[in-house]
Amino acid sequence: MAYKKNEDQTRYLKLNEDLKSGQYQPVYLLYGEENYLKLSYKKMFRKAIGGEDELNYTYYDGAPELDTLIGSLETMPFMLSTDRLVVVSGSGYCMKSAPERLIEYLPTMPSSSHLMLIEDDVDKRNKLYKLIQKLGFVCELGEQDPRMLAGWAARYLDRAGKKIRSSTMTYLLTKTGSSMDNIVSELEKLIAYTGERDVIEDADVTEICSQNVEDRVFDMISELSLGNTGKAMQYYSDLLTLQEAPMKILALMRRNFNQLLLTKESMMQGMNRKDAAEYVHVSPWVVQKLMDQARHYTLESLVKYISRCMDYDEAIKNGNLTDQLAVELLLTS
Repeated sequence: MAYKKNEDQTRYLKLNEDLKSGQYQPVYLLYGEENYLKLSYKKMFRKAIGGEDELNYTYYDGAPELDTLIGSLETMPFMLSTDRLVVVSGSGYCMKSAPERLIEYLPTMPSSSHLMLIEDDVDKRNKLYKLIQKLGFVCELGEQDPRMLAGWAARYLDRAGKKIRSSTMTYLLTKTGSSMDNIVSELEKLIAYTGERDVIEDADVTEICSQNVEDRVFDMISELSLGNTGKAMQYYSDLLTLQEAPMKILALMRRNFNQLLLTKESMMQGMNRKDAAEYVHVSPWVVQKLMDQARHYTLESLVKYISRCMDYDEAIKNGNLTDQLAVELLLTS
């Protein structure tokens, strides 16, 4: 069984339609691992609904007191505005049991008020999650595919007066990884480094862009596949020294094992590199690296690693295991 990512990665375009039309949902739930997109949409909705002076905008970092939240939603818009936006980030309402009073209130809140919840993860069995599906709009803003990232990054550079060849863009993305925050950071370095020169070359990427955490995790798993536990642990130690969160490392390991499983399946089906890249949702250059790595794993071992990642993730959330120990167990047992 392949643990494929949700292929519907363009649902966020509905958010653009709402921004363009000015017809806003009562409640939005934005969740997923792509923080750049979550922050971008928060800013766009804040400007569109809250206005330049933000008189009709309230933001809470974490779950506020329920009376405070409902009071904000009950507040009528100021000045000539017809809408008011309340954003709550990291409430956890859609992972644990949300306050029953909030669930009862949302269908009755003023039509002028709009609530946006921003979360890292959700439980789709959650009562509030299901209510938001009915009342408003739920959108997963997860990892974007390489083609989308390449086009977006090229447009980013174009606005800065820079050009880049497609081969150089592919090389750049192998250095940056898929995090849009990290890509923006590296693009800004390249823009500053190239100065008046308008074309970004491979040599610029080599000189400026540092190895990202995804590459380090890939190297760690490569050593694990070869039985070099000590070397894999050294890579892990280096990541901890760089203050990378063990929970993030665990998530990237699960993602890498998932890609390896899909790659292994593509190899067993006799796919060529182009078809395999589309199957795994990576570039042909990356899929070649995955193929080299996948040869050292059996299909059964990859399924087992993914299952262990999921079990450890659950144990961490339940407080039965530390995230640092979870990674160590994956690497040593």
